[in-house]
Amino acid sequence: MSSQQTIASIDNWINTLVPLLISRGITLKQKQGYKAGKLSATRNWCQIVDEGTSLPISFPNSQDQMKTWKLFARFGIEQTPSSHWEKLKGSDKKVVRRVISGDDVWGLSYEDIEKWTRTTNDKQILERLVRDLQKSFNYSRQRYC
Repeated sequence: MSSQQTIASIDNWINTLVPLLISRGITLKQKQGYKAGKLSATRNWCQIVDEGTSLPISFPNSQDQMKTWKLFARFGIEQTPSSHWEKLKGSDKKVVRRVISGDDVWGLSYEDIEKWTRTTNDKQILERLVRDLQKSFNYSRQRYC
């Protein structure tokens, strides 16, 4: 599969997260270039970067490796996400204006999703992401509402 086909494939199945979350009673608001899980008018608990966005969100992770970020979500200390998410360091969040911010924000990059798809089937990845996002939603409602 070519790089463009891989990107399209990952974008397609990330978009399938929305109906899976809706089936659990979690809705997202469509914004320009991303979908946001809203807690209030000013607070988001997650952000899913849409396919084909004109401004991909790229910045280095904590090891200074440049990554293209696809998902952001809030997680508590006791309920961290599955292994492919990365806790974002403080300086990352201050530099990037289009990303949810806070000391509890984690990100999942395209590059890490691609590696994950080499060893795990799409259905298992989606199930894990839905569980992670459910965990994030529950944590965020408890902490911020």
